[in-house]
Amino acid sequence: MSKRVLITAAKEDIESALKLIEANDTDIMHLPLEKYILKEDEAAIKKELDALENYENIVLGNKRNAAFFLRMVNKYDKTDAVRGRVNLTMNEETSDLLEAEGIPAICTYAEKKPIDLIEFMLRLQRFGATLYPCGSHKTEEVPGFLVELDIEVNELELFDLKGPDKNELADYQKKIKAEPPEIIVFHSRRSVTRTLAAFENLNLKKPRLVSADKGISRKLEENGIKVDAEAEGSWESIAELI
Repeated sequence: MSKRVLITAAKEDIESALKLIEANDTDIMHLPLEKYILKEDEAAIKKELDALENYENIVLGNKRNAAFFLRMVNKYDKTDAVRGRVNLTMNEETSDLLEAEGIPAICTYAEKKPIDLIEFMLRLQRFGATLYPCGSHKTEEVPGFLVELDIEVNELELFDLKGPDKNELADYQKKIKAEPPEIIVFHSRRSVTRTLAAFENLNLKKPRLVSADKGISRKLEENGIKVDAEAEGSWESIAELI
């Protein structure tokens, strides 16, 4: 008999992991408490896209950053301007996304072999000012690293992280009440806070609680919640525990 597994991550964050988790004879309750939405102030975004000639390169830190960036690039017909920059990515799936749009990309982590850090630094120093498309919901490491290297970088915030609206949340709460989960996955420290706030009456003593890493386990313990299994920081390791 399959077990109900509660996952609250945003849809795009778990697409690649769903097949792995479903293969473990599970009934996934995907009730996303996180949703990535385009920032309302598009004027600021367009202004930066109109000034792409001021940047020699663009760094795409992950697939989501690239997806929102391409969405706005296509909307404002800036593909040619982006092609004229040096586009650096942190992983192959991000490079694949750009190249599907006809935008050449240099992957700094091709074939699971990191590019030499000095070479990466020299590329950026040589090419000059950097544009770093990102979200507003967290601080990413790469821009700070570039600042330490005295490389001019501008973080272009494209999207925000929001929770469900009142109607969606009420629907989630009804589902939880009708069919309590047997396994709950805490994929981030943020998910601990959001889950406890969204489902105040959820019995956390009966389900099997799976955390994605040590930091999340500590966050749960700070709230008096005991973790049953701790993964190694990836959805693949979470799937193995489930």
